[in-house]
Formats: sequence, structure tokens, C-alpha cells
Amino acid sequence: MGQDRSTPPRSFNTVIKSNRAARAKRLRRGRITLLSICSVVILILLALIAFLVASIVDVLLPHGDGPADPNEQAPGNNVSYVAMAWESSKVSSGVLLVVNDDHGFDPDSVVGDLINIYENRTKIDGSNPYQINTVTAVYMHKEAFSYMEKMMQKYYTLSEGDGSVLVKYAYRTYDDQDKLGSVVKAGFSDHHTGCCIALQQGNVGGYPALETTHWIYDNCHRYGFVQRYPAGKETATGISDYEHCYRYVGLPHANYMTEHSLCLEEYVELLRSQYAGGNHLSVKDANGANYEVYYVPASSNELTTIQVPENYAYTVSGDNIGGFIVTVCLDQPIG
Repeated sequence: MGQDRSTPPRSFNTVIKSNRAARAKRLRRGRITLLSICSVVILILLALIAFLVASIVDVLLPHGDGPADPNEQAPGNNVSYVAMAWESSKVSSGVLLVVNDDHGFDPDSVVGDLINIYENRTKIDGSNPYQINTVTAVYMHKEAFSYMEKMMQKYYTLSEGDGSVLVKYAYRTYDDQDKLGSVVKAGFSDHHTGCCIALQQGNVGGYPALETTHWIYDNCHRYGFVQRYPAGKETATGISDYEHCYRYVGLPHANYMTEHSLCLEEYVELLRSQYAGGNHLSVKDANGANYEVYYVPASSNELTTIQVPENYAYTVSGDNIGGFIVTVCLDQPIG
């Protein structure tokens, strides 16, 4: 008979080792599977978290990179803008005009905006709260005059009847300026706007220039006035030794210029260079009222398109250089 070729039975130890190897292999496979499942779950959770964060950010933050032009709603308010056609020639009309050696001005162009100071000065208990040089200070821009009146009356009341402040100069015609023989030539004086006043104060020696320690110097910005030619700004203004000249520019502008130590030339240049093309400057007046200010370059055509608010009070002033300054009072909704 032939040999028996059947496989001999494995030993007990061999069987045990084989079972252990199989279990280890199954455990490794189970761990790999579990790790894969956990990784998938983690990825899903991360994706959900990212989606939730993106949704929250999308709701809370404004869309885009900011308004491309003033017609879009500015952050923090609900101003709605509409396009208005503005006469480009009005670039030399308003209270924020820059008039100096580089930018001349026709004094005849504001005659319709002037008021006689002497005839319209308001008395307090029968007395004049301030004095007027009736030879050289007869007329003034209407808006500037109304705020000068408030300022002078306030000082008169606080000082218990000191009516010695003198308005030496206000509006000047071309001939007025020419006759002065000043270094400022006729046609280039800011007094042509009717918004400038030169103040003096009476004493036993006459009427010297109003000192920078006076109440008016510290508080004129509350009434829309600033020093027109502050010391240290001669390079920008071209004028020195005329610190008692005050210029009406409007409440928010006067407050901002005072807080940031800017003369009129510097302030207008700031607006021209940084707050055109959709950027708005947020400002407050001395009473805390909120405004936004922006600049619009004048068109070379007859009309300039200016975006203005349809639901808030606003003003538009030329700068006498090449554009318009829009001032929006955010505390005065209309409509």
C-alpha cells in the first residue's frame, strides 16, 4: 500500500497562535475602520462649523468693501441718496470757500447774500452787545451774521454787559480792499466772501486787536467760527499777524477744524484728498449733533451730478477751487 499523504493534525499551540493572529488582524481592521469613520465625522463637523460661522458673519457685517459712491447707503445710518444736477459755476458759492493768493474771488458775487450789520444788530435791554465800525464793517453774509449775533449776545450776557468788542472789518468790496494798500491784493481777500470779521476790543487806549485769551477765541467754534489765520499756519494761509480775524465756516466744520488744529486751507484739502469718491467724514458739532461730510469734484460741463440725501437735511458749498462740499445733518431727518 502507498504512504498516507494526509496533513498531520496541528498542535494545540499552533491553533492558539493562529487564532490570536486572526483576532489581531480583525482588531487592526476595526481600528482603521473606526478611525476612518471618526475622521469623516470630524470633517463633517468642521464643515458645518465653517458654514455656521460664515452665515453669522454674512448677517452681521456689511456686504462688499464699502459704498462705491455716495448713492449707496453709508454704514451706521439709513441715508438714502439721489442724484441732483448742480450748476458747476456754483463752485464759488457757499461758506467753505478758500480765498487766498492762489484762489481769487469776485466780491460782487455775494451781494445778494449780504445783510447790513448796523441796521440788524439786536440790542439787549436797550444796549448794544457789540460795537461796529460803520465805515468799514457795514455788511456781512446773512448766515455768518446770524451766528455772530448769537456769539456776541452770549459773551455780553456772560460778561455781565461788556459790549466793548468791536467788529472792525467784515465784507469788503474790491475798492475797499484796494484802498487799504494791504499786501493782500483786491480780488484775493477772504473778506470779499462776507464771512470774515476782524475783531478788536475797546479800552482806555483805543481798540487793540482781540487777544487770543478772550472768551470768543475759546468759544467761537460753538457758533461756527474759526480763526482764519492762526499762528503757525502761515505756510498754508499765506497771512501772518492777523489772528484776530475770524471766519464763519459752519457748526460741524468749525468744531472739527478746532479739534484737529486745521486752518481752512488744510481742512478743505483734507476733504478733497480723502473724502471724495464715496468716503464720508463723520463729524460732530460742539453740541454733539452728528454729521457726515464728503467732497464732489466739479464737472467741466455746465452741470455737476451730486449725490445728496433725500431723507436728511443737507447743505452744499463750493470750495472756490474745483469742487463741492456736501454736509449732511444726521440728526435732522426729513420727509
